Amino acid sequence: VLMAEDASLEGDALSVAAPVAPGKNVSKRGEDVGEGDALLPAARRLRPQDVGVLASAGVATVEVHRRPRVDILVTGNELLPAGSQPVGHRIVDANSPMLQALVERDGGIVLGRDIVGDDLQTLRSAISACGGDVVVISGGSSVGQEDFVPQVIAELGELPVHGVAMRPSSPAGIGFIGERPVFLLPGNPVSCLCAYDFFAGPAIRALGGLPRAWPYRTVVLPLARKIASESGRVDYARVRVVDGRVEPLMVSGASILSSTTRADGCVIVPRDAEGLAVGDTVVVHLYG
Repeated sequence: VLMAEDASLEGDALSVAAPVAPGKNVSKRGEDVGEGDALLPAARRLRPQDVGVLASAGVATVEVHRRPRVDILVTGNELLPAGSQPVGHRIVDANSPMLQALVERDGGIVLGRDIVGDDLQTLRSAISACGGDVVVISGGSSVGQEDFVPQVIAELGELPVHGVAMRPSSPAGIGFIGERPVFLLPGNPVSCLCAYDFFAGPAIRALGGLPRAWPYRTVVLPLARKIASESGRVDYARVRVVDGRVEPLMVSGASILSSTTRADGCVIVPRDAEGLAVGDTVVVHLYG
C-alpha cells in the first residue's frame, strides 16, 4: 500500500516518491491480538488503554469487582475535625484523613468519616448506622474506662480477635457484624497506620479483587544500626535508607506520626527474632 503523502497525481500520471515493498503498510490479521490470546489478566485495574483494547475486540462490557464501600469512624471526646486548630486539651483528627487516603489507595470508596464521642449508646448507634461493606474504627479499642468499641462490636456481632502480639498496634482487633468485617485500629496515629496495613488493607484489596499483598515496593539492604525487639511479638520499625544502608529512626512513640514522613519505609521484625543486628540484610517496605 502506497501512502498518500508519498504519491501525487498529475492528470492520468501517478508519481511515486518512495519505494513500496510487497506487504508494506498492510496490517496482518491478529497482529495486535491473536485468536485465543487473553486480552487482559484478571485482578487488574482497568486503565483507559485497557478499555480501548476491549472495545477493539468487540467487548462492550466486562464483569468487574465492585469497589468496596468503607465506613470510617474515629472515637474520642477530645477530637476536633480535620483542618481545625487545636484548643486546650483537644486535638485535631489526623487518623480519618489518613485512613481515607489508605482506603482509596486500596481501591475502596469511603462512604463517610465521622467523629464519635466516647459514649456507649452513641457508639452503638454510629456503628449500627454504617451501611458499607467494611467498617474501620480508630480509637477506643484498648482497655481504658472509655474504650467501649470492643464491647459494642461483641454486642452487635462477634469479636474473635482483640489484642495482637505487635508493636505498635497491640490493641487492634477484628470483628464481624453479620458478614461485614469490622477492624478495630488503635487511636495513636502510627499504631493506626500499622494496624491498617496489617489487617484492614489486605481485606479491602481482596474484596475489590486486588492482590492482598502490601502495595509497597521493597528493597533488600544491610542494617546500619541494630533494631531492638522482644521475641514473641512482631515489631514495625520506621527506617531511612542512607547511602545504601538502613537506619532505624531514633523514635518509638506510637503518636509521632511525623516519623512516618521522615522515614523512607519500614522493616518488619518477625516474632521469633530477638532484634536485628548491624549488617543483617533486611527487607525495607518503601512508603513512596
